[in-house]
Amino acid sequence: MATKTADAGDPRPETEWHADDQDGGRAAAKRMVEAVAAKDYKGIFGALAPDARFRYLVPRGPGELVGAADVAAKYFEWFGDADVITVEGIDVETLADRMSARYRFVLRKPDGWKVIQQQAYLDVNREGRIASVDLLCSGFRPVKDKEAAEVSGTHRFDAGNLGCSDGLAAEFRRRIGAIPIDAEGAGKAAPTDLESRHRGTEVSR
Repeated sequence: MATKTADAGDPRPETEWHADDQDGGRAAAKRMVEAVAAKDYKGIFGALAPDARFRYLVPRGPGELVGAADVAAKYFEWFGDADVITVEGIDVETLADRMSARYRFVLRKPDGWKVIQQQAYLDVNREGRIASVDLLCSGFRPVKDKEAAEVSGTHRFDAGNLGCSDGLAAEFRRRIGAIPIDAEGAGKAAPTDLESRHRGTEVSR
């Protein structure tokens, strides 16, 4: 595995990507984050250029990897042992000639519930693959089971044997009505389309 201490002065690789291809850049970044959340090693590998460069800063210190296989393996090292990953939010946007991707997960690892947030700056090549990633990571912060559930905002509904003709809709409305509303959040701005599509999405393995 090609690993070395990152040098902040290293130049970024030439990507031949232009800022006017914003949709393609956002799509590439979104595919990458979704693959990470799904623990999809092949998806992560496929989102990266073969010679992708990955520089990261985690609480233990900085590091650098080169090559799609090693980069994908690093993400799998971080998230592969989680049996539940809840996506709290994903924010992907253009930053001049780079893409910015910020995401927050609540997940259950062998030693309990954790919350993690990562901020990545990505370079996308003409083929729509990620050529380089510069990432800042919060590390896995421990949370209690109840706190993790409250943060996720995810509510489970088990329909059992109910069908459309025997009260499913009424029971669903009753359950929704029983969920308490956070008055403090009532005046907050609505999330962006991208955030609303991902917030509270739970992935189980």
